[in-house]
Amino acid sequence: MLEKIFTAVVLGLVLTFSLSGCGDGDNEDVGDDVRERASEAALKATGGGVVTDAELGDDDDAYAYEIEVTFPNGADVEVELDENFKVLNSPPTVSDFASAETPESSDPTPNARLDADDRPLTGNIFNKASAAALKATGSGKVIETGGSDDSDHAYEVDVLLPNGEDVTVELDLAFKVTDIDR
Repeated sequence: MLEKIFTAVVLGLVLTFSLSGCGDGDNEDVGDDVRERASEAALKATGGGVVTDAELGDDDDAYAYEIEVTFPNGADVEVELDENFKVLNSPPTVSDFASAETPESSDPTPNARLDADDRPLTGNIFNKASAAALKATGSGKVIETGGSDDSDHAYEVDVLLPNGEDVTVELDLAFKVTDIDR
């Protein structure tokens, strides 16, 4: 029941932000109708939060719209959309941060934001990403994993090769290798 109330409050805030054009960025570049459609697509991709900024992509960007969503724990994520409001990157969802701790009071920036690249992979996604990375490198040991908010890959897996070289394998949502950074 409490979850439904929270969802209703969040949706109300989202509609308020969407209809008023509030935010910190170049919202005057994004019309109300476009902002509303882009906000809906971004919130669907993230599973909740509040839209705090909406910007048009530049000519050299792969995306048409960039929507900033802030989660209840203060984490900001960027959702990149094409001209048809299709999500291009792999933003974290509100459930990815459900167990995130609040920053310690000794933290000099009490409202520190968690970056999408800081979320480690877990469960089945970890297993699939690790297997794909090890297959791509031929051998090695997975030493770190993470999600990505970049539009060209969804996951990153750091592999320590037998020769001591550390490589980062970038994977798309289907766990296909998009790049290996050496």
